[in-house]
Amino acid sequence: MSLLRDRRLSALLGAEVISSLGTQMTWLALPWFVLRTTGSPQRMTWVLIAEIVPIALLGFWGGAIAARLGTRRTMLICDLARVPLLGAIPLLHGLGLLPFPVLLALVAASGIFIAPYNGVQRAVVPELVGEEHGDVATATALFQAANRLTILLGPPLAGVLIAVIGASNVLYVDAASYLVSFLLLLVFVHPPEVPAQEDERGVLAGVRFLFTDRLLRMWMPALTLLDVCWTLFFASLPVLVVTKYGADPHILGWLFGALGGGALVGALVALRIVRRVAPLALTAVAFLCQMAAMWGVAVPAHWSVPLIAIAVGGFFMSLVNAPLHALLMLRIPRHLRAQSLAASSVFTCLAAPLGLVIAGWALARYDTRAVITVVLTVQTAAVLTIVMGALAERATLRDATAVDSPA
Repeated sequence: MSLLRDRRLSALLGAEVISSLGTQMTWLALPWFVLRTTGSPQRMTWVLIAEIVPIALLGFWGGAIAARLGTRRTMLICDLARVPLLGAIPLLHGLGLLPFPVLLALVAASGIFIAPYNGVQRAVVPELVGEEHGDVATATALFQAANRLTILLGPPLAGVLIAVIGASNVLYVDAASYLVSFLLLLVFVHPPEVPAQEDERGVLAGVRFLFTDRLLRMWMPALTLLDVCWTLFFASLPVLVVTKYGADPHILGWLFGALGGGALVGALVALRIVRRVAPLALTAVAFLCQMAAMWGVAVPAHWSVPLIAIAVGGFFMSLVNAPLHALLMLRIPRHLRAQSLAASSVFTCLAAPLGLVIAGWALARYDTRAVITVVLTVQTAAVLTIVMGALAERATLRDATAVDSPA
């Protein structure tokens, strides 16, 4: 927690919490708004796709732009740009000037600024705390804990606000959250700007590095496959509740809440141990424990069994993410982080719709637990690939990190 004595880091954390809380509320309020105003689940799906597609199509350029502008300037522009775009939705709706194509255009325009922001959101951390693995992992765990807290608080708060002020007005709250984030970054967060060399600013510079580095060209496909599997898994949970647990929405809420609660506790534990445990050991053991726990969801049993499995899996997920993300960031040269991290976001955005298509096809044809079993099998294979790749490169990973305990 001594890292929070740095006013820049504490302000960045505050900005992340406020904007993430607004985003969590919008993820509930925007689909609800579309459903209530159009009565069409299909149109709701198109709105969700409209936000993802610009990230996938423009993500590589977003990373290159971020490399040219620098991390702070990119975050400021992205925060400020999303204020009028989100605020225009309820404003135009109130004036009766929001036909569906205009709504799609506003949501898509907002998505344009997500890719460059994602590229610098994690890259800015080592600029503030330095390049030592212990500091980066601790700061990552701190931001994870804050993010998990917004996941727990955002949807329930959105539900209350939707009932009190209406779904469209919740978007004003999200727009205001980006404005507050912009002001905090403008006033307090001033990382040293290190512009990349001209030949390192290319659109595909980050992609080239990811696929020329011996470890990352193994990790990236495996991490992308994990994202597809998580999409499949979460799409399977509502069907599991409907087919196996009497279609009780309370059970579905508890299952999703269990992941957030377990992840929050895990992030708090990670804050205390990431400096004391060798990052490779923590990543490998926590990853394997996470997957072992998640297999409980496929067991035919009372709903409390998948509840516990998901909570335990969420706990170990946070123990994985802090050291793994630090290892990933420090593996990438500083001048290529924005492009490389933006590229990884593009791969995720391309994978998410694929996961949804596969989930819809499989869940309509096969038993839900059979689908979850296949998903967990693929996830386990991806995790083993990541762990074995890290162990194969442990010498170079150890050389690039500094921890308080021996590796």
